[in-house]
This record gives sequence, structure tokens and C-alpha cells, in this order.
Amino acid sequence: MNPFPRRKVITDLSGETCLERFPAPPRGAPEIFVGYPSTYSVAMSNLGFHYIFAEASRSGKFRVERFFSDTAPFTLETGRRLAEAVCLLISVSYEEDYINLVRMMIGSGIEVNREKRGGRPLVIVGGPAISANPLPLSEIIDAAVIGEGEGTTASILEILGGSEIEKTEKVVERLSDVDGIFIPGRKDSRAMFRKEKTRDVFPHSVIMTGKTVFPDTMLFETGRGCPGACGFCLATSIYRPYRPAALSPIVKALDDSLVRPPKVGIVSTAVTSHPQFEELIDIFKKRDIQIGLSSLSAEGIDSSTMGILSDAGVRSASLAPETGDESVRFQVGKRTADEVYINAAALLAENGVRRISLYLMTGLPGEDDGIFESTGDFLGRLSKAAPGASFSVHINTMVPKPWTPLQFFAMPEIQVIRRRLKGLSSVCRKAGMRAKTKSIRSSVRQAVLSLGDQRAGRALIDYASGGASWKMALTSAGVDIGSVHRERGLDGNLPWYCIEGPSNHEALLKRYEGMVRR
Repeated sequence: MNPFPRRKVITDLSGETCLERFPAPPRGAPEIFVGYPSTYSVAMSNLGFHYIFAEASRSGKFRVERFFSDTAPFTLETGRRLAEAVCLLISVSYEEDYINLVRMMIGSGIEVNREKRGGRPLVIVGGPAISANPLPLSEIIDAAVIGEGEGTTASILEILGGSEIEKTEKVVERLSDVDGIFIPGRKDSRAMFRKEKTRDVFPHSVIMTGKTVFPDTMLFETGRGCPGACGFCLATSIYRPYRPAALSPIVKALDDSLVRPPKVGIVSTAVTSHPQFEELIDIFKKRDIQIGLSSLSAEGIDSSTMGILSDAGVRSASLAPETGDESVRFQVGKRTADEVYINAAALLAENGVRRISLYLMTGLPGEDDGIFESTGDFLGRLSKAAPGASFSVHINTMVPKPWTPLQFFAMPEIQVIRRRLKGLSSVCRKAGMRAKTKSIRSSVRQAVLSLGDQRAGRALIDYASGGASWKMALTSAGVDIGSVHRERGLDGNLPWYCIEGPSNHEALLKRYEGMVRR
């Protein structure tokens, strides 16, 4: 029996609404499959994935199909096996999705090792996790997009659309000349982190579906980067400075859409920081389109803003104070006082917002068991300020990320993290709030992959292929499991420094020392 059947027809595209019509490719066009190593529901909420799929489809040069962890080893549209593609373009947002990526390749009969695969198919990846540190996948992939991918994607598609697409070495050679492309395995490969500093046109979704975390919603990225300076935040570090989206392309996308979306989702690290926020909301209100928001910046919530949101029918919101201890919050660079969150919660409740989500972290510099009392006081004040509102709290463990000041930071030992998560959950319940915590095992594994090098990638392959447990795979690959619980790289020796990154070592180290040596 063939363990890798050639084709499985996937026909359930019901619930999808195409917002844009793409040109039909010519007969015999190269097959490029665009993927996301998580479920369809998660992937179709990711604007990076939408952008790559749309750009490849708009070119008219390729037969473009999609694949996800719950369709692999087949494509969604026609059930072609992934191994049939000339190239796989894969967007990766989270380090733990590397596991799905490897499993998808193995299940498709695609050789995971780059050198043995010989470019059949080419595997090109991008996304925030890859941009920060491509080393764990460097023995798997043919190329990585480092930094903001809009301009780089155009260059990749131009190369793939050329006459030499079947000549792997020629394609890789041309890719190596593109700014923002990292070619692993080359001694002289030092990609420069690409930033679109003047860009003000950002992605929007091109397909709506009811089978996603944002049902039947057209998503718009309305700003990139962040006005803040949180020391743990990858998005802040790699995408700064903050750049608001231009309004005219948003209007054009709505007017050109094949159908009017019933709802739009505004995606940004700082939704209300857009300098034309009122005009932005009016664009959707005038078209009688419901509005959903990503996390709000508490500093951006005032009576005027809440009036706009209330008129637009917004009834749920998210705030990210990160910690209930104001001094710890200030220490890690989030210089927003407790009182700002209290006032924001009051304004949200007064203007009809009945569901408020809070995002907290544990394992931050300056934190000790006093966090329980300070968080209890903070949550109590929030609840009192917003009578009638229900709160849900999501508690994660801080994972050090490359190119952030806290890349050097030692995560607390597991027993400390466990005690803090348990204590914070108890504090939330006492405040009458639902609490959800992320698995400690997941957070530590994410840290190993975030901070790792080629050895972490070898462990990844061993584990994802079912050859060993995660712990055994790490040990076999020579990965020091305890390294995430110790400081690292103070001497400037870090794996991802093979990338010409968005910051320099001295500046990051200075900020780090200011956070932990207080």
C-alpha cells in the first residue's frame, strides 16, 4: 500500500467568500502552494498568509493552491499532494508551528533535509518567528524572508516566474541577491533585516470564511510597529517605527471587493493610535459594516474615542497590561500606570462594552511572589471601575525573543513559573474573573526554538518525525535544556546575530541591563 497517496480531492470550500477575482493562470503554469503550519481556522485569520496567497494569485503566472496542517499532505482546492509543487511558500508566526511544518513535509513524502531534497520542491518561509531567528529551520528550508515581506515577496515571485524555475541552483542564486533573503548553508550568507519604513499600505484579507476565529470578517492591518517600547515584545522590536495605514487603499479595497463584508476586523498593535482613527471608523460606519478590534492601547482610550467606538457598536475589547504590578510593568518598558487601565475599563463599561479580555504575563524581571497581592489589588480596582462588565484573563509565561532587550533574560525555573501561574489564576478567580493559562511545557519549548540554533532544528526533526520524545530529541541533538533558564549572549555571541538585525547588540544590552540591574 502506498503510504503517500497521490491525490485526495478536497471539495469543502463552502463558507468561503472570495473578495477578489484573480486571473486564470496559463496551461502548464508552475504550481506554487501557499501554506500555514496550523489549522485552516487559524491560518485564514493571518494577514501575512493572505498577502502571500493574494500576490501569487494576482500575478497570473502560477497555479496557486493553499494547504494547512489539517489538509496536509494535500492542498485545499484540488487535493494535490504537496510534493507536486515547484515551490512551497510558507508563512510562520509561531515557533511551535515549526513542528507542524516538519510533520506536514514528512506526511507529504517531502525530504526534510534541504541538501538531500535538492530543491524538489523549494521551501521558502517567512513570518515574525523566522525573521527573528531562522537558524532552527536552517537545515530544512531553502530560503527565509527576513523582516517585512512585501517588497521581498514581489522579488521572489518574479524569480519563480522566470524561465529557470526548474533549475534549483539558479533560482537560489538569484534569491541570494535579494535584500531580506537568508540562504542557509552558505558561509557568506548574512541577510539584512528588511524594513518597509515608508510603507503605509498594508495587507487585507482576500477571502472571508465562517470557519475561522473571525467568522465572515474582512481583516485590515491598519498600522505596523508600535508606539510603545516593551522590552519583551518582538513586534515592537522588529517592526518599529509605528506606521499608520493610509486610508485611501482601505477605501479602494472595500469598493473593489466582490461583496460587501458584513464585518471588518481592525488589526494593529495600537488600534486607537492611528492619527485618523475617527475617519477610519467612519469608512466602515458609512457602509453599515460591523467593526471588531484587536487589543486596545489603554492610553488611547478617552471619552472621544469611546464615543466613536460606541457609535460603531463595539461591545467587546481587549487590554494588555501585561502585569498587575505597576513597578514591574514600568521596569520592562511598558510605562502605563495602573490608573490608565482603571480609567479605560470604566470608559469601556460606561459605553456599553460588556466583555473585556485582559492579557497578563508572568516570569518578568523584577517579579516576585508579591505579584499576587499587587495583581489582586489591580484586578479588584478594574472590576469595581467597570460594573456590569465580565472579565476574562489570559496568563502567559514571558518567552525571551531575539532582537528584544529581554533576549538575554533567564526564564525562571519551571517550579517558579508553576507557582506563579497557579497563584495568579487563584487571584483572578477571587476577583470574579475567568483565567486561562498557557502550558508551561509549551512556553519552554517555544523558548528553546526561539533562542536556538541548528541543533534545535535537528531535535525538532527527530521529535516531529516521532523518533523521540522532546526531551530525548534535545539531548540527542546536544541542546542544553536548561539554557533557557540562564542568561545568554552578554558577550555578543548569539546565533541570530548572523542576521543584520533591526537593532545592535550594544543598544539591546544597555536596555536589558537597565531592566534587570535595578
